[in-house]
Amino acid sequence: MSIEFTESEITTIQKNLDNRWRKEKKQVQLADIEITKEGEENPTLFPAAVWEDPNSTFIIIKLGDFQYKSFFYYLTDKRFDTGQDEYNDLHECTDKLLKAQADFVLTKNTKGLNVQIHKGTGI
Repeated sequence: MSIEFTESEITTIQKNLDNRWRKEKKQVQLADIEITKEGEENPTLFPAAVWEDPNSTFIIIKLGDFQYKSFFYYLTDKRFDTGQDEYNDLHECTDKLLKAQADFVLTKNTKGLNVQIHKGTGI
């Protein structure tokens, strides 16, 4: 089964970005990310929507139809997610990711966020 982001899904993400960054344009880039799902031994490639601002890299992974996982990296070595494993609504997924990053940047508050510090590559 081949999973890809649809034009409608990309538009949903882009509208959220345009609403957040009104003066500067952020562009959604598509990529493939290799992850190992819980209970599986071998990694699988999944499509991802990626964008950046000066200190953060945002990633939304499409795990299946109406299944999304999101997180952001801050200063390349700190990974945060929203505290919710998966979303079935892409708008909510994108909105919560943007709010989590904004809350963190404004307050450096990690309460309710899952934080992982990475000293190498990978997710």
